Amino acid sequence: MKRFLFPLEKALEIRQLKKLFAEEKLGEAQTEESRARTRLSGAVGMRDRCFEEIRGAMGGRVRLEEMRHLLRYESSIEDEIVRQKSDLAKREASTKVAREVVAARTQEERTLDKHRENRLREYRAQFWWEEGKELDEMGSQRFIRNKGR
Repeated sequence: MKRFLFPLEKALEIRQLKKLFAEEKLGEAQTEESRARTRLSGAVGMRDRCFEEIRGAMGGRVRLEEMRHLLRYESSIEDEIVRQKSDLAKREASTKVAREVVAARTQEERTLDKHRENRLREYRAQFWWEEGKELDEMGSQRFIRNKGR
């Protein structure tokens, strides 16, 4: 009997490569999401420090120019927080999409691998059936030969 060949072996290898690339993109997306979270927490920290400065400025004599500067600074920090939140939302969405792609690629690979295992199991069953058939024939020929003696 001929050797077991899986005609979709190249397809399985391609699926494995696609899964690998998808996992790599997921890792990149998670890294970018983490960076966006870090930038957002940094902006929130800056806002907190700005509020502390405003509170400190209000404690003593209030200079109008200093107050305007602090309020502009606070406004720019709020804008930065809004930008960072929108960036984080985009990063979270891209991470979610990357996770879905990895799940799909993993499912494709598992399905093809399961198909390969089933084909191998069928091949082995067929092989042993043919081996058994040949052994039965050899046994019956030996029985006939020994019976004739």
